[in-house]
Amino acid sequence: MDKFEYYLKKLADHEDEKSKPYLSGPRARILVNAGIRLNWLGDFLANPEIKWEERELPVEKIQFTGTSLKWNKVLIDQCGRSVSKFRALMARNPKLKEEFQQEASFGNEIILVRKSEGEGFYKVLDGMHRFMGAVLEGKEKLRVFLPINEDEHLPVCEAHTVYDLIRGFVRNAKDREGEMGLYHALKLLCRTYANVKGLLRERFNKDYVHDDKVQKIIKKVLEK
Repeated sequence: MDKFEYYLKKLADHEDEKSKPYLSGPRARILVNAGIRLNWLGDFLANPEIKWEERELPVEKIQFTGTSLKWNKVLIDQCGRSVSKFRALMARNPKLKEEFQQEASFGNEIILVRKSEGEGFYKVLDGMHRFMGAVLEGKEKLRVFLPINEDEHLPVCEAHTVYDLIRGFVRNAKDREGEMGLYHALKLLCRTYANVKGLLRERFNKDYVHDDKVQKIIKKVLEK
């Protein structure tokens, strides 16, 4: 390992140690990991105002969500997320069914679901392999946790989502077009995440971001 790579390793270890206090609870860890893995878990689990309830749902009212590219070609492209279409396909194609059985998880562990865009349907949020096992076993009902007030509360986002935009503007887009872009991007975040206005006031005020143009844009964003 050369000197620079060694330096990088030591720096990464140091940054990990400094980050530990911010990752002390499960919600914070889920939010960070959702950003790394590009999934929706953080949107529904990071905000403690979103409440969850255990229920029993008909399996055919639950829709498949994206997993691996291999699974997606069958579950989404061929079956349109539908359990009934998937079961019909498995009945016609025993060899394909064996492939899914090798990768599915079988048991009675609960899964997480969220409301689907389709009326009366839900989508798997966590537990696709367990859900696949239940579908292949022919189960008619499944125990789930589902959010009961997600329409009343916005999700929260990581602070770096805001900071990435501000930093990008300061470093590479400090012109009129960049000002308009940053303004509209921050307005959209304020509209779609519950904590962004608070972040702009408390984490990105003039005490932390010493840039007059950025502060002018933030002030404008917070005006309405």
